[in-house]
Amino acid sequence: MRRLNRTIEEVGWTRDVPRYSATESVSFAFDAMRREAQDCVLVIGPGATLAGIFTSRDFLNRVAAPRIDAGSVTLEEVMTRNPRTLSPSDPVAFAINWMAIEGFRNVPIVKDGKVLGVLTVWDVMRQITD
Repeated sequence: MRRLNRTIEEVGWTRDVPRYSATESVSFAFDAMRREAQDCVLVIGPGATLAGIFTSRDFLNRVAAPRIDAGSVTLEEVMTRNPRTLSPSDPVAFAINWMAIEGFRNVPIVKDGKVLGVLTVWDVMRQITD
């Protein structure tokens, strides 16, 4: 449990998260999520800034449930815009508490406007159980 006193930077996060333009189709992004065993993709806007995040939960709630054809809709139409983020300097204990309260399973890690990756629920679970 001493790891909970460390920062996110000290314990790590998922760095190899697929990144796509907002104009990419949901079908294409979801195929990448499946192929790469990822629960989300980051949606990158102008200047390589974070425009949004598209998660498996977004897919279920905004595409599958309303029976929208994933090939006919773009990430921009169904992503979570301007998602809340964490910094590498944030404490792991803060991140765990915040993710639990808000119900987040994937939180982008951003430093100085640069997208570094995602802190996932699996990253957090590893810190608690190791």
